Amino acid sequence: MPLLRRHKYILLMLLIYWPGLFVLTHIPIPQLARKSGMSDKMMHVLAYLALVFLWWFSISPYNKVDWRKAKVWVALAVMVWYSAFDEWLQGCIGRSADVHDFYANLAGVLFGLGTLSVLSFWPSSVIVSALFILAITNFSKIDTLWELPYLNPGVHFLGFAIFTLVWIQYMQRYIRLVGVKWIVAALVAPAVLLVGVKLCSVALGKQIWLIDWLIALSGIFCAALISWLTFLAHGRKLN
Repeated sequence: MPLLRRHKYILLMLLIYWPGLFVLTHIPIPQLARKSGMSDKMMHVLAYLALVFLWWFSISPYNKVDWRKAKVWVALAVMVWYSAFDEWLQGCIGRSADVHDFYANLAGVLFGLGTLSVLSFWPSSVIVSALFILAITNFSKIDTLWELPYLNPGVHFLGFAIFTLVWIQYMQRYIRLVGVKWIVAALVAPAVLLVGVKLCSVALGKQIWLIDWLIALSGIFCAALISWLTFLAHGRKLN
């Protein structure tokens, strides 16, 4: 059976992401990672959450996780053995082999599979993309890396633009809206996420910058506009 478009995209992302992750874990720790201020364990959780997400939907692109099926346990075994091999190999090439990193990897895998046992592709994509934005903006210090002045604005623009695109795909499948209601829903949900992220920043004692709000809102608006124009170009209704 020929691969459908979404499956092709997932496979392509996995073929890029997994080797890239392998390279990053087997070279000297990049200065950006050292200076980011994000917990090493948090990075491990996020890295393996993304990996298991892509891995599962590459082998089962249209099904939620069903723990009664052997495929799930095979997928879990692959992730566990790869994580163990990854940590062991790091110890062989001069980086630390840390059992706590393995536990963090496993936490990301189990959280991902747990989420995918409840939610299908697009709902889980909404949750995962929101979690990445929340973690990167609030549990790192990218806003203080003045030697990389475009990093924080880039994260805000791309992060919220990607979330908006994912949210709109979710809307198209699960929420029947047309016209102005579609536009409002496409913009309001990402804006609510932005408010939630910034309230979390306040709770954590982080500095709130007006420019971050404006950049994030511009990402949301651009993504919604592109989606709207794309639907019109293809003669599709906004429903």
